[in-house]
Amino acid sequence: MHGLLSSTGVFHAFRLGPGDNLTEGLRRVFDGSGARAMAVVTGVGSLTDVVIRHAGRPSGTAYSGRFEITSLTGTLDPRRQHLHLTIADGEGRAFGGHLLPQGSAVFTTAEIVVLALPGLIFDRQPCPLSGHDELVVTGRAMP
Repeated sequence: MHGLLSSTGVFHAFRLGPGDNLTEGLRRVFDGSGARAMAVVTGVGSLTDVVIRHAGRPSGTAYSGRFEITSLTGTLDPRRQHLHLTIADGEGRAFGGHLLPQGSAVFTTAEIVVLALPGLIFDRQPCPLSGHDELVVTGRAMP
Protein backbone atom coordinates (compact mmCIF):
# COMPACT_ATOMS: atom_id res chain seq x y z
CA MET A 1 0.00 0.00 0.00
CA HIS A 2 1.34 3.42 -0.94
CA GLY A 3 -0.17 5.54 1.85
CA LEU A 4 -3.74 5.68 3.01
CA LEU A 5 -5.65 8.85 2.12
CA SER A 6 -9.09 9.89 3.30
CA SER A 7 -11.96 12.14 2.25
CA THR A 8 -15.46 12.94 3.28
CA GLY A 9 -17.97 11.94 0.64
CA VAL A 10 -21.16 13.03 -1.05
CA PHE A 11 -23.53 10.35 -2.30
CA HIS A 12 -25.37 10.82 -5.60
CA ALA A 13 -28.24 8.50 -6.56
CA PHE A 14 -29.75 8.43 -10.03
CA ARG A 15 -31.59 6.32 -12.55
CA LEU A 16 -30.84 5.83 -16.23
CA GLY A 17 -33.71 4.90 -18.51
CA PRO A 18 -34.23 2.75 -21.61
CA GLY A 19 -31.62 3.34 -24.29
CA ASP A 20 -29.29 5.40 -22.08
CA ASN A 21 -25.60 4.51 -22.24
CA LEU A 22 -24.39 3.30 -18.83
CA THR A 23 -20.85 4.67 -19.12
CA GLU A 24 -21.98 8.02 -20.53
CA GLY A 25 -24.52 8.38 -17.70
CA LEU A 26 -21.81 7.79 -15.10
CA ARG A 27 -19.54 10.32 -16.84
CA ARG A 28 -22.32 12.96 -16.85
CA VAL A 29 -22.85 12.54 -13.10
CA PHE A 30 -19.09 12.67 -12.48
CA ASP A 31 -18.67 15.81 -14.59
CA GLY A 32 -21.64 17.50 -12.92
CA SER A 33 -20.42 16.68 -9.40
CA GLY A 34 -17.31 18.84 -9.54
CA ALA A 35 -15.38 16.00 -7.90
CA ARG A 36 -12.00 14.77 -9.09
CA ALA A 37 -12.50 11.31 -7.58
CA MET A 38 -15.60 9.11 -7.52
CA ALA A 39 -16.44 5.51 -6.59
CA VAL A 40 -19.41 3.47 -7.77
CA VAL A 41 -21.11 2.15 -4.63
CA THR A 42 -23.82 0.03 -6.26
CA GLY A 43 -25.63 -0.46 -9.53
CA VAL A 44 -28.49 -2.71 -10.56
CA GLY A 45 -30.81 -2.83 -13.56
CA SER A 46 -30.78 -4.27 -17.03
CA LEU A 47 -28.90 -3.91 -20.31
CA THR A 48 -29.57 -4.88 -23.92
CA ASP A 49 -26.09 -4.33 -25.32
CA VAL A 50 -22.77 -4.35 -23.52
CA VAL A 51 -19.07 -4.83 -24.27
CA ILE A 52 -16.98 -6.53 -21.57
CA ARG A 53 -13.27 -7.28 -21.63
CA HIS A 54 -12.80 -10.57 -19.81
CA ALA A 55 -9.73 -11.42 -17.72
CA GLY A 56 -6.63 -12.08 -19.80
CA ARG A 57 -8.27 -11.04 -23.07
CA PRO A 58 -6.82 -8.25 -25.22
CA SER A 59 -10.18 -7.00 -26.53
CA GLY A 60 -13.83 -6.84 -25.55
CA THR A 61 -16.68 -9.26 -26.16
CA ALA A 62 -20.00 -7.77 -27.29
CA TYR A 63 -23.23 -9.15 -25.81
CA SER A 64 -26.71 -8.38 -27.15
CA GLY A 65 -29.95 -9.55 -25.57
CA ARG A 66 -31.58 -8.95 -22.21
CA PHE A 67 -29.27 -9.00 -19.22
CA GLU A 68 -29.66 -8.22 -15.54
CA ILE A 69 -26.91 -6.10 -13.96
CA THR A 70 -25.95 -8.12 -10.90
CA SER A 71 -22.94 -6.01 -9.95
CA LEU A 72 -21.41 -2.68 -10.98
CA THR A 73 -18.38 -1.23 -9.24
CA GLY A 74 -15.39 0.94 -10.01
CA THR A 75 -13.74 4.33 -9.94
CA LEU A 76 -13.94 7.46 -12.09
CA ASP A 77 -11.33 10.17 -12.53
CA PRO A 78 -11.41 13.34 -14.63
CA ARG A 79 -10.18 11.55 -17.77
CA ARG A 80 -11.22 7.90 -17.43
CA GLN A 81 -13.11 5.27 -15.57
CA HIS A 82 -12.26 1.77 -14.38
CA LEU A 83 -15.53 -0.12 -14.13
CA HIS A 84 -16.26 -3.79 -13.58
CA LEU A 85 -19.64 -5.27 -14.40
CA THR A 86 -21.32 -8.62 -13.92
CA ILE A 87 -24.44 -9.42 -15.94
CA ALA A 88 -26.69 -12.48 -16.00
CA ASP A 89 -28.72 -13.81 -18.92
CA GLY A 90 -32.18 -15.42 -18.85
CA GLU A 91 -30.67 -18.81 -17.99
CA GLY A 92 -28.84 -17.37 -14.99
CA ARG A 93 -25.40 -17.55 -16.60
CA ALA A 94 -23.19 -14.73 -15.38
CA PHE A 95 -20.54 -12.89 -17.38
CA GLY A 96 -18.24 -10.29 -15.95
CA GLY A 97 -15.17 -8.21 -16.42
CA HIS A 98 -14.04 -4.74 -17.41
CA LEU A 99 -16.90 -2.60 -18.79
CA LEU A 100 -15.80 -0.95 -22.03
CA PRO A 101 -17.40 2.42 -22.91
CA GLN A 102 -18.93 1.41 -26.23
CA GLY A 103 -22.38 -0.10 -26.05
CA SER A 104 -23.84 -0.62 -22.56
CA ALA A 105 -27.40 0.35 -23.53
CA VAL A 106 -29.90 0.29 -20.66
CA PHE A 107 -32.90 -2.00 -21.26
CA THR A 108 -35.46 -0.89 -18.63
CA THR A 109 -33.50 0.83 -15.85
CA ALA A 110 -30.13 1.31 -14.22
CA GLU A 111 -30.31 2.40 -10.59
CA ILE A 112 -26.93 3.69 -9.45
CA VAL A 113 -25.40 5.18 -6.32
CA VAL A 114 -21.98 6.83 -6.50
CA LEU A 115 -19.77 8.49 -3.90
CA ALA A 116 -17.98 11.72 -4.84
CA LEU A 117 -14.77 12.15 -2.84
CA PRO A 118 -13.97 15.89 -2.80
CA GLY A 119 -10.82 15.52 -0.66
CA LEU A 120 -9.14 13.19 -3.17
CA ILE A 121 -7.86 13.28 -6.72
CA PHE A 122 -7.84 10.10 -8.82
CA ASP A 123 -5.50 9.83 -11.80
CA ARG A 124 -3.91 7.02 -13.78
CA GLN A 125 -0.25 6.59 -14.56
CA PRO A 126 1.77 3.81 -16.20
CA CYS A 127 2.82 1.09 -13.79
CA PRO A 128 6.02 -0.79 -14.70
CA LEU A 129 4.89 -3.85 -12.72
CA SER A 130 1.46 -4.34 -14.35
CA GLY A 131 2.14 -2.73 -17.71
CA HIS A 132 -1.15 -0.78 -17.44
CA ASP A 133 -2.19 2.69 -16.41
CA GLU A 134 -3.03 2.22 -12.72
CA LEU A 135 -4.82 4.35 -10.13
CA VAL A 136 -2.85 7.06 -8.34
CA VAL A 137 -4.60 8.73 -5.39
CA THR A 138 -3.56 12.11 -4.03
CA GLY A 139 -5.18 14.23 -1.33
CA ARG A 140 -5.23 14.33 2.45
CA ALA A 141 -3.25 11.78 4.43
CA MET A 142 -5.08 10.03 7.26
CA PRO A 143 -4.08 11.22 10.75
